[in-house]
Order: sequence, then structure tokens, then C-alpha cells
Amino acid sequence: MTTDRTEFRLLAGALAAPHHLEKLQKLGMSSSLFEDGDLKAVFDAFQWYCSNHKGEGGKIDLPLFTAYLTEERHVTPAIATLVGKLTDAGGEDMTTLVELLDRLKTRAARRKLRTIADNINSFTDAEKQGRRVEDFAADISEQLRQVARLSSQSRQEPIRDELLRYVEEVRTRGAGLPSILGMSITPYDNLNIAVSGLRPGFYYALGGAPRRGKTNLMLRLATLVARNEKVPVLYYSYEQTRRVLLTRVLSQESLINPLVLQKGDIRNKSDLVTRFNKGIKETSAYMDNFYLFEADRQDTLEHIRSVAYGIMDSHHADRCAIFLDYLQKVPTINPYASLQKQVDEVSGLIAQLSTELQSPIVAVSSFDKDGCRLDSETSKERPTMFNCTGGGDIEYDADVALIIVKDYHDTAQLEEKIANAVREGGVNPHHIPHFDILNLFIDKNRDAPEGGNIIIQFLFLIEDNQMVELGYKDVEERYSYAKAGKIFEWLLERGYLEAVGPGEH
Repeated sequence: MTTDRTEFRLLAGALAAPHHLEKLQKLGMSSSLFEDGDLKAVFDAFQWYCSNHKGEGGKIDLPLFTAYLTEERHVTPAIATLVGKLTDAGGEDMTTLVELLDRLKTRAARRKLRTIADNINSFTDAEKQGRRVEDFAADISEQLRQVARLSSQSRQEPIRDELLRYVEEVRTRGAGLPSILGMSITPYDNLNIAVSGLRPGFYYALGGAPRRGKTNLMLRLATLVARNEKVPVLYYSYEQTRRVLLTRVLSQESLINPLVLQKGDIRNKSDLVTRFNKGIKETSAYMDNFYLFEADRQDTLEHIRSVAYGIMDSHHADRCAIFLDYLQKVPTINPYASLQKQVDEVSGLIAQLSTELQSPIVAVSSFDKDGCRLDSETSKERPTMFNCTGGGDIEYDADVALIIVKDYHDTAQLEEKIANAVREGGVNPHHIPHFDILNLFIDKNRDAPEGGNIIIQFLFLIEDNQMVELGYKDVEERYSYAKAGKIFEWLLERGYLEAVGPGEH
């Protein structure tokens, strides 16, 4: 019998990288997928080996594995030779392994469907034997459910192994561990605690009107995860080029205006040189695990899935973080006439992909006209995720729903504080930054200790692309003017405002 190439390549790839086995098993890899009996025997032995030799390096101990096959499994010499061929063949990246596995699952499902078709065709004989139609139909229905289970991506297991891992993790847990469940986004400490970090398998939706700093906040969250966690971070923009995105990242790290970074005379100004060098140093801390993509019509979620597996494989990582800017522009394989149907499909696929990768995915969503109208000074209501373009199902799909809007009252208080200082001659009127105070509403916060209905305020310094976390908003606004005073002092200390003496301006 000729060895099937798909089965051979999948098993050879798994043998070359035993650390991939658990992920492949979760995606449905099992011995029932193999038609080749020899490959099936090797795979069964490989599963035993991995379950009994965890944490013993990234390569298989070939003599030990072969000894187990011959002494415990009593395999034929042909199978022992096959093991040598498999190990000599080398590995495949995780993206390819997942594609091969999907191919085997599809073939196994089709084999089962052919068997079901044969059973239906022979039902006439069953009728002659007195079998009732409803009994036969029930049997066929169960067989079809088995096909659906076979084709599903994940292998269903009882909780035994997970419970044992949980107990072991608690027993070996050290003191002083962070009090969050996900990837750290410190120094956004209030947001970090409120959502318990960016959690594995969670889908985060961020909605807002134009010019509310959504991309700036997304980029900052992405670079904080890349810096703090050292995991691969994939940032897909369907609007901006890699060059523009990198400039915005450098602007955040150097506190230099993006226009100055792109066109300004930096080399001959010592202050800019100092800040530029600082920005390069800060960005270098995550330059090897942060990826910027100029997304286009080819970058469907199916393609992003393949890219994510490939990048995780190259980093030997079992998790990543993905940022999508923005949701309404993520293409689907089959185009929709209705934007709402497209958004619903994309949102549902994001939720599925985050669960499959066990990695956080953050997606920006734009407001429709109604949402933009609600984010205005005259509106008595504020927008929600339901005001996102085509966004009927976004909040339903998302684990965490975030809405960012301008706080007109607090912005006006800070503007008044600065204007008073200018009138009193204490601040240079020609050195005042453009800013907004923004409210980040956490409308949905699945399973997080802080729950929902939390408001965290940010100071958005527009020229420098800076989003500075101010803390929780005082909803009763009794202290907003005092808060404006603290922000005013902060702006002075960091040079955003320039203090002047009498007669200097």
C-alpha cells in the first residue's frame, strides 16, 4: 500500500515539533483520521510518548520512542523503518500542519458520508426485514451528527485533564504574580485592572466616532502588549500604510509630532535628537515581535488565521495578539450586498478565531451617522455599540465592548483653566497643545472582576498621538475643576504648557 502523502506530512510535522501536538489535538487530530494502519500505529505511540515525556525538550528522543514501539507495541520492522523516514522528512510550519489536518478531517467526513449514503441506498432491504422508517431515520440522524462532530475544529473532552492542570498550576504558583488574567497593558493601570488585561480567547470591540483617537489607543495597546508580554502582535490596518503606522508608533514613543518625524529637520535640534533617540530605543524593545500589515481585499480572517499560525510557529509561541483597524473593512470570502450581513459575519468569525487561537483580538468599529450625532455637545444621550455601522451583533459577539466618546464638560473645564492662566500671564498663549478629554465606557466586561459600566478617562494630546490615562471618571462631576487643575499641572511639568514670568509674553 502506498503511503498517503497528506497523512505522512502531517505526522512527520508533528514528530518534528512535539510541542504542536496538543494544539493539533484540540483542533481535532486523532488516530481515526488516518487510513494508513502503519501511520495510525505510529501516531498512537507518539501520543503516548508526548503524554509521558512532557517538558523534556523540543525534539523527540528517537531511541526511546523506537524502543517503545518495538518492545511495548510489538510493531513490525516495516513500521520501525517508517519511523526513520518520518523523522528524516523534517517538519512543517504550524500553518501547513493546520491545512493538512483540515484536509484529513474533510476526507474522513466524506468517507463517513459515503457510508451513510450506502446505508440509505440499502434501506429497501431493511424495510423487507420489517425495520421502521422512524428507527432508520433516527439512526441516520445520529450518524450525521457524528460527521458534524468529526468535522468540527475542536476535540471535545471531559474536564479531567484540565482540572489536573489547574490543580498543578495552583500548587506551583509563585507569590507576587500580577492580579490580572490576560496580557498586561500597563501603564494603563486602571484599564488593565478593569478588564483584567487582554485575555486569551477574548474578543474586544472598540467603537467611536472619527477623530476620537481610536487608532492611537489601538496602537498603544498593541505596543504595550508587545513590550510587556514579548509575544507576537499582529496589527492589521485597512486604511493606513505601514510607514504611516510606524510613524505614529514612533511619535507615541518619542513625543515628536508625526509631521516633524516625516519632514522635519531633526538632526540639527538637540531636543528633537534626544527625543528621537529615546523613541528608537523604546520601539527597539519590541521591534522583533511587532508586525504591521497594510491590509487589502486578500486579508480575510481566514488568511489572517494562516498568518497568525505561521508567525506563532516562527516565534515558538502558543499565543499572539491581533488588532484589526477596522472591522467594517475586513473582507469576507463571499461578498455581501448588505454591509450589516458582512459585519455580522466578520464579527462572528473574530469571536471564533480568538477562541481557536486562544489569543485576544481587538477590533475597532466606526459609528454610523446616528452614533456620531450622539457624540456631540448637544446630545443628552451617548452612543453604544449598537450605533456602530452595521453593528447589530458586535456587542453580542464581543467579550468586552468599549465605547470612546468626548467629554465636552471636562474638556471645557480644562480649556477654561488654561485660558485663565493665559489671561493672568502665567502661560505662553503660543504654546498650547490641542487636546480632548475622552471617556472610555466599558459597556460589557465578560467574567472580569470589575464588571461593566465603568468609565475611564483619557487625555488625548492630538499632535503627539498620546493617550494618557487619567483614571476613573467621577460621575457626579463634583471635582472636575479640581481634576482640571491636576491635569494643568501635569501639562506644565511635561512641557506641553510653557510657564512664563511677568512681561515675558
